[in-house]
Amino acid sequence: MNEKSLKILFILTSMIQSVLWIVGLLFANIWFVLAAIIVVLIILPLVYIHRNDISGMFQGKDIMEDERTELINEKSSTVTLGALVGIILYAGLIIISLRNSYPDIQLAGYTLFATAVLALIINMISRIYYKRRY
Repeated sequence: MNEKSLKILFILTSMIQSVLWIVGLLFANIWFVLAAIIVVLIILPLVYIHRNDISGMFQGKDIMEDERTELINEKSSTVTLGALVGIILYAGLIIISLRNSYPDIQLAGYTLFATAVLALIINMISRIYYKRRY
């Protein structure tokens, strides 16, 4: 399969998946969501086989990134992750502290707090892993 037909196939399956997800969520029909998951499972082996071609497929012939761009992306993603985890953590703590006034959203506060803690744990584990690896 050549690169052009592979690109068209990936774009079409992406559009089909998006439509199935949206229709499934709008109509609250699990069958559309399951169909979208099945499309993902069908296309996944093809993506895995051609994983080396995919990065160049959507970039063209030009070099898209250099070391400076990569460093900027790394720093901005670290700041974004820190800010997002901080906001989620504080939002969860605020909702938990309002449990006497709004007991019906207490579970949402605990969920936000647990999600932020889990994100921090995953971030710490990945930092330790990549420090040892590189």
